[in-house]
Amino acid sequence: GRCIDVPGFSTSNGTQEQLWDCHGGTNQRWTYTASRQLMVYGSKCLDASGQGMSNGTAVIIWDCNGQANQQWNINLDGTVTGVQSGLCVDADGAGTANGTKIILWSCNGGANQQWSLRA
Repeated sequence: GRCIDVPGFSTSNGTQEQLWDCHGGTNQRWTYTASRQLMVYGSKCLDASGQGMSNGTAVIIWDCNGQANQQWNINLDGTVTGVQSGLCVDADGAGTANGTKIILWSCNGGANQQWSLRA
């Protein structure tokens, strides 16, 4: 029941995403684009850090550049998977607390890999 949040409303490339109580702020408003990007602030994209393709890769924001590590599939089962890696967007360690880091991990059906887009 928490949101993917850019800590402290940061706009700096490389800022790792976290779980946080949903409050509707601009740092939690993600737009899914036709080019399969999840965009925040109108110019930053959800990004697999360093084009990482292994478990534990940090999920960060970066200037949108159209590369595969910024493309995501939003799946019917609630998972969000990286086009490049096939890994799921995951709340680290099945954490539920504010501040839990968002990473990529092998899809396992866990609740910490279930997401929903809200209007």
